[in-house]
Amino acid sequence: MDFAPANDSTPTSTPGEALVLVADDDPGIRLVLRHRLEAAGYEVEETADSQSTLQALISNRYDVALVDIMMPGMGGLEVLSKARNDGTRTLVIVITAASTMNNAVEAMKRGAHDYLTKPFENLDLVAVAVGRAIDVAGLEKFVQGLAGSAADFSRLREDVNRQLVGGEIIGRSPAMQEVYKLIGRVVTNDATVLVSGESGTGKELVARAIHFKSPRWRGPFVAVNCSAIPPGLLESELFGHERGAFTGASERRTGKFEQAAGGTLFLDEIADLPLELQPKLLRVLQEREFSRVGGLETLRAQVRIIAATNHDLEAAVIAGKFREDLYFRLRVIPISLPALRERREDIAELTDYFVSKAAREMGAHARYLAPEARARLQSYDWPGNVRELENSVLRAALLTPGNTIRSDDIELGRSLLHSRPSQADNNASLADLIGLRINQMFETDSGEPHDLYQKLITELERPLIQMTLKRARGNQVHAARILGLNRNTLRKKLVEHGIPITKQPA
Repeated sequence: MDFAPANDSTPTSTPGEALVLVADDDPGIRLVLRHRLEAAGYEVEETADSQSTLQALISNRYDVALVDIMMPGMGGLEVLSKARNDGTRTLVIVITAASTMNNAVEAMKRGAHDYLTKPFENLDLVAVAVGRAIDVAGLEKFVQGLAGSAADFSRLREDVNRQLVGGEIIGRSPAMQEVYKLIGRVVTNDATVLVSGESGTGKELVARAIHFKSPRWRGPFVAVNCSAIPPGLLESELFGHERGAFTGASERRTGKFEQAAGGTLFLDEIADLPLELQPKLLRVLQEREFSRVGGLETLRAQVRIIAATNHDLEAAVIAGKFREDLYFRLRVIPISLPALRERREDIAELTDYFVSKAAREMGAHARYLAPEARARLQSYDWPGNVRELENSVLRAALLTPGNTIRSDDIELGRSLLHSRPSQADNNASLADLIGLRINQMFETDSGEPHDLYQKLITELERPLIQMTLKRARGNQVHAARILGLNRNTLRKKLVEHGIPITKQPA
């Protein structure tokens, strides 16, 4: 097949020049795919078993191959691996009815160009996928011709075939298939990944999938929630500190970067990383090195970094709350997770999974859902996404007296995260906000919360001191006067809450 440069020096091709292989043991599938692809102008040949498919791929006669995962003999994924090892240049589109996350990730990791699920709801989309692959194949041959070599553009890293640890990502919707493809592509390298999505969409599950499907799977997976650690302590938490680095630092402590050496560091809620710490994280991403707080030794950062956020980081950059250079360093590979309301076709599968989980892990008697219960779950918008769905199903499964969950057993609309008053709501009193926070503690803690008084005082006191200091432009004497505290008491509380003590002007 010849490719001539177009006006923009890139290759172009016509369908009639392209040879496509359809490999599937189902003659009906082969027939419909042949008819649709021939109607699009492609030349099509067929194979019905794994051995003949492997020989066809190794021959390098084909531009694109559609290969089913389940075929007589070795599976389609094994055929793909063997063909890649034998140097095939054919771009492979994996097709399967078992559209799980593991299949999608494995297919992309083993070198598949794309991944399609059966049954095909629209054969035009199959033709479009083949057309895209034809263009890519043409571009590769064109570049190879310029380079004067037959470089392999789809080199495969060693197959690790690990089981995902920490939870399964459920869903077969087109939106989730795209997520799986991205996961499959990033597990073969150490590029920094930014996972974005609303709360409850499963950002940490994606981070864990990337880690445990990658060659780093033997190393630790260390997660840090940047919004859950006081800003004054976050630097020490990330980078560690030396003995005597600050008040209370009685011994050296290793930080998360050291603890995650050889593995993955997951920085959740990255939008809440304080501005003063952002240059230090940027240096780690740029130079791959850091120092402990109060230390002089330079340490190598031997970790892969995956960050996650439920905020619009671009808006934060524009507002001056997040560094633009750090944003681009984090967003090397962006993965955007869809909200549950954008993939309603996954709700039934998720629901069945959570019902089984309640029975398996919590001894719930419920095994089934009544049709009206399924319809109610399907029609709800799920502002808390998969996390809210899981909580609702687990609650219903545990409280249902029989083995079938009815519509009346399901509570909806109780997501505190999305029902709380906004910051702009001037009608919400402090008592209202405290009441919501107390309810949230009872909802999220296992059993009743402990030390409720101290927890609330701590949560209120820290932002109160911070905002007052900001109002007083860092002047502790002025801030103490506003708060009605003496200066020594204020300084003690600054230390307790890990708030940086700035030197006062003379």
